[in-house]
Amino acid sequence: MANRTVRDAVTVRGTNPQYLIEKIIRTRIYDSKYWKEECFALTAELLVDQGMELRYVGGVYAGNVKPTPFLCLCLKMLQIQPEKDIIVEFLRQEDYKYIRALGAMYIRLTFPSIEVYKYLEPLYNDYRKMRMMTRQGKFEVIYVDEFIDNLLREDRYCDIHLPRLQKRITLEEIGELNPYVSALDEDLEKLSTSESDDEEEEERSRIKRKDQSKFSFRKRSHSKDRERDGDRIRDRDIERERERSRDRRYRSPDYRDRERSSRKEKERDKDR
Repeated sequence: MANRTVRDAVTVRGTNPQYLIEKIIRTRIYDSKYWKEECFALTAELLVDQGMELRYVGGVYAGNVKPTPFLCLCLKMLQIQPEKDIIVEFLRQEDYKYIRALGAMYIRLTFPSIEVYKYLEPLYNDYRKMRMMTRQGKFEVIYVDEFIDNLLREDRYCDIHLPRLQKRITLEEIGELNPYVSALDEDLEKLSTSESDDEEEEERSRIKRKDQSKFSFRKRSHSKDRERDGDRIRDRDIERERERSRDRRYRSPDYRDRERSSRKEKERDKDR
């Protein structure tokens, strides 16, 4: 039968690989035109050619009736169970992002948790856009790294119930995985270093402005003190000059004559 799993297939998580997709979804895939026309007698080699023709990802749409070609090929991979080397090669296809997404979905469904993290986490560095078919039959834009993140975090994606995945922190604690290092960590560290350098430079500039302000204040203070001293000296010189003028006036003969005449006049007035 065309819908049977290959004879030498290995059970996945204790069951037939095709059973990882729910029966109602499998039935709709088997009844779809794409499955009957494009997936019949498909081998692992021909699967690559079909994957290259994919233009979007997704589950079922149009009232949960029609499966996407992406979902049909996922089931076909579970049915024929390609070798591991072929699946890993899917992930290395940098020119065909939908083949990469197809390989990532298969790995998420069938590989152990440790290998899932090992093979899928490097794809976080793939920021290319992809189209995804929604259940309403409309397209929306997602990114490859977003697709990978949903595979690692969600329990159900593309209308497939994803097998339980061990938590990464648990695998780190038992020494099965090294702590995750993001490609952005280096950029964030550079940004943090740049910000701290800017803060230090700003602090130095602030201290420099403060010192300059103190220096200019001292200059203004000294200048004002000198101006006040100069004013006092000028006032003192003016007062001395006035005193000298009075002394010269008192010593002059005309002034003494006027003074005598004034006294005589006063004495006459008294006699009268």
